Order: sequence, then structure tokens, then C-alpha cells
Amino acid sequence: MNQKSFYDLLTRYHEGNCTEAEKLWVDKWYHNLNSKSFEDLSDAALDEMQQSIWQNINPDATQPVKNTKVKKLWPKFAIAASFIVAFLIGGLYWANKNNAENAFMSDNEGLELISKTNDTNRPIIVSLSDESKITLDPKANIIYPKDFATDKRTVYLKGNAFFSVSKNPKRPFYVYNRTLVVRVLGTSFFVKSSVNQQPAQVSVRTGKVQVNENENCSLFRLSDKRVARPILLKPNQKGIYTDHNLSKTLVEHPIPLAVAYNMPNTVSYNFKEKNLKEIFSTLSEAYGIDILTSQQDILNYTFTGDLSNKGLYEQLDLICGSISGKYKIKGTSIMVSNTN
Repeated sequence: MNQKSFYDLLTRYHEGNCTEAEKLWVDKWYHNLNSKSFEDLSDAALDEMQQSIWQNINPDATQPVKNTKVKKLWPKFAIAASFIVAFLIGGLYWANKNNAENAFMSDNEGLELISKTNDTNRPIIVSLSDESKITLDPKANIIYPKDFATDKRTVYLKGNAFFSVSKNPKRPFYVYNRTLVVRVLGTSFFVKSSVNQQPAQVSVRTGKVQVNENENCSLFRLSDKRVARPILLKPNQKGIYTDHNLSKTLVEHPIPLAVAYNMPNTVSYNFKEKNLKEIFSTLSEAYGIDILTSQQDILNYTFTGDLSNKGLYEQLDLICGSISGKYKIKGTSIMVSNTN
């Protein structure tokens, strides 16, 4: 295959006009690109790889030609080469962007996979073979086995979804997306994919989840020093992934643990002349969130008011307002201080 034929084939492939045999050939070529291990390539190494790509595809192109012909044909070859390099870069970009999904497909090659996309304008529920349920946001896609493997349960998510996972300690549940791997045993949580430069996020409602960076997020393998350290998330906590870093904070709208676990609510939020030490202890236990202060005298102040039917942050606004104080979220805790 010469350069022009290869360029024509790539053009028809990207336009969806090639035959099944041609598509299989290009897919195999993309797969070969995807399967290579690139250990933090330098710019010089990338340039050398780019210059050698055509020789690797067509060894005949290395045959010497007469100098006079090279001079006459150079403009045509330069134009053809520019198109080929553009498509090769596009191919590398395609392979890099889809590397995590391709790795997931390879790992589950022996299973019958189902791909479900939410084409509606409202969330839909997808039921899995283990009785887990996925609430899929509009435009989101989930790839999952019709029947899970015997040792683990894995799905691949593009977009946003809420997961309610059935408990099975012998078969941990993994949610993969392009940047993250979420490992759970049985819990409920929300996964938000990274789009439009917004960070990927995992918010936990019940149980615990471990969040790792997906090391297949790039075609170019990351060094151990660049891979984000795993984090463990508990209810009302959120993990945020940015630039190979995973950090923890609180969700935007914490909910009482009794509500999350569908348990009877035994906590009263109607306080009468209660000191803040008791109130903060009540709220911490109700939400599973530490409420702290470095000013111990604050804990002796009292508060009277009915905080029922209000969210945690609104409750804290009212409490802090009564003492001319303020609060701020620090990691997965809340710090209260007095501005006086």
C-alpha cells in the first residue's frame, strides 16, 4: 500500500465509507497503536516516532530514489506527507482519548457486553444482572456485561450516573471511566465524568468507595510518581480528580445518614438553650461530618431554634449568625470560628 492509498483509506474510514475488511484493517492498526507502551516519551522521541511511522507501515518506502526525481516530486510528497501526518496525529488522538475504553473492552473480551445510552431528556434506570441499578443521566452511556464474571463486576461509564450497588464482598464492583476507577462492595454513589474542562467527581451517599486514577487514561503510560494517590470516601464526601491528583471535600448537599440509609430518624433539630458543643455533636452524628473549632469558648454559647427541614449548611448559617461567627469547609470537616 502506497502513501496515497493509505491516505484515501484513512479518509474513507473517518467518513464511514470503507468496507468491513478495510475497517477491520484500520481498527487493527489503531489497536496496534493503542497496545504500545510509551514510557514518558521525550519530544525528541515523539519526533523520531512520527518520522518513522510511515516506514513501519510501508517498508518499501525506504528504498532509495534518484536525486533528480526527489527534487521534482518533493512538493507532491510534502503535501501527501502533511495529510498523512495529520491523520496519524488524529489516529493517535483517537487512540489516546479512547484508550481507557479500549482497555476495558479488552479486559472483558470473553463476556457479552451491552451498551446502553440514555437518549431521553430525563434520567433512566438500568438494571444489572446482580440486581444493582444505575440511574443514567441524559446523554450518558454505560457498557456492562450481560452476566458478570465470577470474581468481579465491572462497568464502563461515559457521562454521569448514580449507582446503587448490591452487596457481594466476594465480587467487588468497579466503575471505570476515562480518568477514574471506583471500587465498591455495596453502596450508593454518584459518578460525574470529566467534560468541558470540568473535573471528574465521585460523591458518596452510602457505604464507602475507593477511588483510583485510571492508569489507562492515556495511551502514553504514566510513571508511578505521576499517578494520583487513591482516596477512600465515606457518606457525604466527594472526590475530585484534576491533573493526576485526587482530593476530598464535602458534597454540595449533605443529607442525614438516616435518610440515606432509609432508617427511622431519631434526631431532633429543635434546640432550646442548647450549648453549641451539644448541637455540633448532634449534627456531626446525624451527617457523619466532623464539626470542629479551634476556639473552645464558642462551644459554651447557647442556641435556641428549630432547624428541622433545613439542610446542614443552612443550619450552620443560622447557628453561626446567632454568635456572629462563620464556618468553612476544610477537607471533609467543617471549621467554625467567631469573627468577634
